[in-house]
Amino acid sequence: MNNCKRPDLIVEFKYKPVPKSSVGAASQGIMAQSMPMAAMFMKNKFLAWFSLLLTVHYSLNGEADKKSADQSPLLKILMAVVSLAVCYMNVVFPQPGPAPKKA
Repeated sequence: MNNCKRPDLIVEFKYKPVPKSSVGAASQGIMAQSMPMAAMFMKNKFLAWFSLLLTVHYSLNGEADKKSADQSPLLKILMAVVSLAVCYMNVVFPQPGPAPKKA
């Protein structure tokens, strides 16, 4: 039988952990903080739901042991829920439409 393995071509595997970059976490934190405000200003339901999901994702994947001057994740989630409530406020308190024009 032919053995195709050559001992001089064998390379041992050495695991290198992925470096932790704070750039991705910082940009995600800024998005999680500013997206609910954008949803409230534009009264955009899609942005409100996106901000809620983004904030929950950020709070679950954020580093819990990292203590910084940033807002707490619970406060960010509360802000996203408030933006969602503001966007759906028309359902509870409907605004009257424009008055019909008289001829």
